[in-house]
Amino acid sequence: MDLNQIQKIVELMAANNVTFFEWEREDGAITLKRGHDIDGLSELLSKLPAPAAPIAYAPAPMGAPSSAAPAAAAPAAASAAPAEEVGPAIHSPMVGTFYRSSAPGEKPFINVGDSVDENTTVCIIEAMKVMNEIKAEVRGTIARLLVEDGKPVQYGQPLFQLK
Repeated sequence: MDLNQIQKIVELMAANNVTFFEWEREDGAITLKRGHDIDGLSELLSKLPAPAAPIAYAPAPMGAPSSAAPAAAAPAAASAAPAEEVGPAIHSPMVGTFYRSSAPGEKPFINVGDSVDENTTVCIIEAMKVMNEIKAEVRGTIARLLVEDGKPVQYGQPLFQLK
């Protein structure tokens, strides 16, 4: 089959709203698909790894203490790690980009297992080209990092889980 024949078949498929065409001969075969390939997408999705349990959070109400753990996150965290007691979280006070250190390649402000108090700088959030140092505002030990370095964060989003 030459290119002109294939082009005519494609034109006929488009004119008649045909999405699949398969033709076999002794010297070869051709399969043409138009539009969305649902079977191909289904196959691709079945090969992807299962997503991790989503971290649910609700923005902290205005004036709420930052040590209040979001109600939606507590059951998810409890089921994921039943042996570890869920503690307060450090929430983002603004929308911006989260950074664990003061500059690329520098040592992070805190790591899992570090103790923090109300005045400990835990990260930087860049908002409108301004680097804002974020303080823990609570006492505890860092149990989990909830945001990747360089990722955007929303107001009230949990950044760190304490124990």
